[in-house]
Parts: sequence; C-alpha cells; structure tokens
Amino acid sequence: MMWRGWAYQFEEVPWQEIAVRFHDFAEQHPDFEHMAAIVDSVLACDGASRLAGLTSMHDLVVAARPVPENPPVEVVIVRSPSSGLIGPGAVLIEHRSTSGRDDVIARPSEEAIPLFWRFMVEKFGVAPVR
Repeated sequence: MMWRGWAYQFEEVPWQEIAVRFHDFAEQHPDFEHMAAIVDSVLACDGASRLAGLTSMHDLVVAARPVPENPPVEVVIVRSPSSGLIGPGAVLIEHRSTSGRDDVIARPSEEAIPLFWRFMVEKFGVAPVR
C-alpha cells in the first residue's frame, strides 16, 4: 500500500537536541546555517509547544501537535544541502500531506525562516509567537 505523508512512526526528538545537531553541522559546514536558524526560530517563537520535530539524516521533519500515533503523518520537511535535492545557498521545503496534495518550494537560503513559517501557517495553522 502506498502511504501519503510520513509513512513511519513519528519518533519525536526534543527541539534542544535538534538545535545542537544543526549547530554542530553548521559549524563544520556553513551551508547548514539556515537549518540551525530555523530550529532557533522554532525555539524563540513558541513553536516547540505546538510543533514536533525529528531529523532524518540531515533533513528536518516537522509535524503539528498532537502527532498521530500511527502513520501516515502530515509533515513538512526542510531538506538539507546534503539531501541531493537542493544545492548550497538554497532551501527546499516540502509539505507531505495525507491527501496527496503535496507542495514543494525552493528559495535562496536567506529566505528559509520566512518560508518555513509560511508553511507552518498554511499547512498547520501554527504562527510564530514573538
């Protein structure tokens, strides 16, 4: 059977751990700075209480809370520069819906944070709290 959305159990990771991981990557590979900045934004804008996250290799996978216990799970994936889907200096964000109405947008990495929050608002109804 073909699943739409995230086809696996969503094994949430605390946002602070995700932040450490992406900051470590960014120290070694500056192309990951926007990934660390997105996670910092989640922490700064009260996203951690409303969004769940995990990492898949070097990508960031985000779901709205409460996360369904069983797949499929509607998610937004921020693809890293090492994903093979986007090159250095750019960000690719994709929405994987359970209905199959997926959405994918690529932009310069300077636009990563606003693009991320645009997806959170449009797909999950979660806006940043400043």
